[in-house]
Amino acid sequence: MNESKLELSPAGGTDSKCRETTVESVLLCVFIALFVQLLFIIFVSLITGLAPVFVRKYGFQIDFNDFFFATSDWLHGVDPYLNSRFNKSPLILLAALSLQFFGRGYGRIIFLFINIAIVAASLAGICYWFKMTRRASFLLFGIASIYFPVIFLLERGNLDGIMLGLILVSIFAKNRFTKEFALSLSIGIKVYSILLLVPMMLARLWKQVIAVLLLLVLLMLPFHSLFWSFIYAQTKRSGDLPGAENLCPIGMFSPINVTEAHQHYVLSHAVTLVYLAFWLASYAFMLFRNRNSDLKVKAVYSFAWMLAMPLQVFPYTGILLLPLLVLKSCEMAERCFITIPDRLFLIGFCLVGFQQTAFSSYFQFSLAANLFPHAVKIFNTVNLLGTAFVIGSLMLQASNQNMRTDASISVTEL
Repeated sequence: MNESKLELSPAGGTDSKCRETTVESVLLCVFIALFVQLLFIIFVSLITGLAPVFVRKYGFQIDFNDFFFATSDWLHGVDPYLNSRFNKSPLILLAALSLQFFGRGYGRIIFLFINIAIVAASLAGICYWFKMTRRASFLLFGIASIYFPVIFLLERGNLDGIMLGLILVSIFAKNRFTKEFALSLSIGIKVYSILLLVPMMLARLWKQVIAVLLLLVLLMLPFHSLFWSFIYAQTKRSGDLPGAENLCPIGMFSPINVTEAHQHYVLSHAVTLVYLAFWLASYAFMLFRNRNSDLKVKAVYSFAWMLAMPLQVFPYTGILLLPLLVLKSCEMAERCFITIPDRLFLIGFCLVGFQQTAFSSYFQFSLAANLFPHAVKIFNTVNLLGTAFVIGSLMLQASNQNMRTDASISVTEL
């Protein structure tokens, strides 16, 4: 079996314009933008006397707490979905199984370090697969350390760090079984990675697709008694599309309050259907225009549409944009110049990294709330606007025949 390997030139080329457009220069610009935002937050904190709050405080590792209690219920023969906050796949119960011995207090601290280790290993894997220089690698780690989705992930204790690791293994690992098992496990944990099956089907990799689905069935089979409880919990959650702490662009159309939600019930469902049609059409358009590109490239591009699924997509899922940032940076270096779609992507990436909670907290608990009553709602839309920019940039790039990905990516058969 032949495997493809991305051969990217981080330095871009030899002429002056290429020397200016490198992976390091692109990542440096992103790092500076996020670092300036952090400095501004600290500066405002000095003026207002209010401590910055980067993630709403519902309790340290609150999502892990839900997994921990759900696993405890399951071990005692109680349906874990009776807990209204637990709505994840039953495979999640295994994530906290080994930590039951340590208790919730120590267990959540251990899980925090597990999350950090997996994210760090994933970033190291990105640097290795894309053959990044040491300086570019340091910049990527610097970006991740101040990136809102990463901060949100580590504070909440969710599983998107594990998802990032599994998805990257499913794309870049050389062993076929390892790739298939990693993808099936990721789909079993969170369904959004099922999008990766679409490029595989377009590439007519039917054996791999069937293997992934069979492995998924085998993984879920021991939890068959919880299937309908899981479906009900997911259906109930899917009906909520708030604008706050949401990366899905449909959150821009969310109601402001309960009364408005009741009055616009039918309209909201119509908007959801229209958005779903656009989401499907835009993803199909991107794949069609990049049909000659490497499968790995199309898979990494698909990450953007995972963020834009018409569901409640919490900010920690935005961690998937980190490998996409590296891929786009390498394309810019190969192309030797930055195009309008590239600029839109970089803006979108930074907007997804916007610290909405920190800025909202200053306006919620200060005199500025009276002067700018809608500031919090505006801040809540910045992250999902970033997702829209990322999707739009990839569509605009795909629409330009002169900027197709296969022109900037060299694939060498091993």
